[in-house]
Amino acid sequence: MRRKGKRIIFPAYFDVNRSVRLGRRLPVSKAIPLPSIQELAEAAVRSNYQADIDPNAKYPRTWSDPPGMLLIDTTGQKKVKVMEKLAAEIVVMRLHKRTEEISKKKKKKKK
Repeated sequence: MRRKGKRIIFPAYFDVNRSVRLGRRLPVSKAIPLPSIQELAEAAVRSNYQADIDPNAKYPRTWSDPPGMLLIDTTGQKKVKVMEKLAAEIVVMRLHKRTEEISKKKKKKKK
């Protein structure tokens, strides 16, 4: 399953609702709730990584979860450090999206 020069990252690695036994690889303090493969891919691109999505791959520990796997070129960086950067980027993306939604609601109320 390994791809030469690329790291495999599943959304389950980031999910705060999972235990380590079920696949979470980040500490609870850095994990995020319900990450999607699209968010991971966008965070990887925003963090200047080369990333590809395999939409049919399933995480072996919990095969009933939605499919999706990220193949990322980490250029010699440790996988855990890259995952921490991606999690932080997703938090920023979600916060930005939430503030945009709030500002849109305020504009609608003013009209």
